[in-house]
Amino acid sequence: MRLTIIGLVLIIGINFSMLSCSDSAPLENNAGVISHLDNNNSLLKQSVDYSYPIWGKRNFYNKRGVWQGGTMQLSNGSVFTVENGSLTPPHPLASSVYVSMRADFDSLKNEVVVSFTPSGCVFDPPAELILDYNDLGIDIAALYYIDNSGDYIRQTPDHIDYRKKTITIYIDHFSRYAIGME
Repeated sequence: MRLTIIGLVLIIGINFSMLSCSDSAPLENNAGVISHLDNNNSLLKQSVDYSYPIWGKRNFYNKRGVWQGGTMQLSNGSVFTVENGSLTPPHPLASSVYVSMRADFDSLKNEVVVSFTPSGCVFDPPAELILDYNDLGIDIAALYYIDNSGDYIRQTPDHIDYRKKTITIYIDHFSRYAIGME
């Protein structure tokens, strides 16, 4: 009897642990603070309130010399789509490449920053990235490319849907992007 109860407790504990790490779990509360120095070497703090869990993590496969396409979607509604044959990963001779997409909400700047891995992926024709800005509570959002120095460079999106509150861009490589106030 005791072994049966211990077995049930272990099974319940393992299932709870797996559910809490699920890709479809609610928003993760990171409540972390990231510190960095500004141009005057003054310490700045940036709050990252939560990350959106990834839906549909993708392992793209090279089948007969052609990389398959596919779609990934974040729980905030942002979507990344690549066509069959347009992906060239950093190591093109590999048989597969694991691609991930992450979005972090920063309440101090009221922005969502989207980043991808692995670095070095390129797309020809370009991949479609639809960024959802409903969580920002604004009617019109601006799109920024974040360069390697952390500088924000204003971008012109390919399409803006003000009703759905989405911005669409076509990307030919992985970079970091932010959407926020103009």
